[in-house]
Amino acid sequence: MKIAAAAYRPEWHPTKRELNDKLDKWVSEAAGNGAQLLIFPEYGGCEAALVGTPSDVSPAEWAKKMCDAAQNWLDLHIALAKKYSVHILAGSLCVKVGTRIVNRAYMVSPTGHVAWQDKLILTPYERNEMGINPGAEVKLLDTALGRIGVLICYDSEFPLQARAMCEGGADMILVPSATDLAAGQTRVRQSCRARAIENQCLIVQAPVLGPVHDCDVLDTGTGRVGFFCPPDHGLPEDGIVAQGKTDSAAWVYAEVDPRAIAAPRETGQVGNFSHWKEQDSRLHKVQTHQLA
Repeated sequence: MKIAAAAYRPEWHPTKRELNDKLDKWVSEAAGNGAQLLIFPEYGGCEAALVGTPSDVSPAEWAKKMCDAAQNWLDLHIALAKKYSVHILAGSLCVKVGTRIVNRAYMVSPTGHVAWQDKLILTPYERNEMGINPGAEVKLLDTALGRIGVLICYDSEFPLQARAMCEGGADMILVPSATDLAAGQTRVRQSCRARAIENQCLIVQAPVLGPVHDCDVLDTGTGRVGFFCPPDHGLPEDGIVAQGKTDSAAWVYAEVDPRAIAAPRETGQVGNFSHWKEQDSRLHKVQTHQLA
């Protein structure tokens, strides 16, 4: 299958029409290049609230503004997925669930069906400044393209969530990300590469770019698209299937076969996926030895 992952820079728009036109052009371009799955980044959905006259507010108010725009954002992606017959992981944004606000990434199919993954582990900024809440479930999105897991940015830095997805049958894991500085981008990128090695599967990272003026949530942002695999027989020796340029807003495409990428689980030089449980018997038996 052909996957398109976006390094995407949100911006202010005078009206919803300009916002809709921009997204239509991005989706049209990827679909025109044969992509079947399109991946937008974490907080790409903040753009849904960047309509009208620019004016900055507090991070918590930005979370509420995204909630107010969330249904329109979802409706736009449903229309685009149907129009261009593609699967789209929409840029994540804040969504209100009862009295709670979560960071949610919607997956939309060409038939207009919708599923989602909420961010499970929040950064200090999201907890303390934005006042949002963690998601409750690790999900697998069962699509015509396979079973897809989604780890939103910081979630990728915790291996057990990715492991649960792959043990549940994930064919690939998508990582929409938002990192302010180079150090953050390094953490997420290196974590994605580690998850690809541990689980011997395809991991795809799609970053949001900044800055967006008068928007505290996106006041800066850096990253590069990456398609990662286990470096093993028949796969790239550096574990990179494809990657984009740092801070360059564009689609990056890759023709991938998730089953071929997972083949080293059976025939690889190493067996990280199958040997994972060999850690278990030792984890609760850490002994301290005094060296005088």
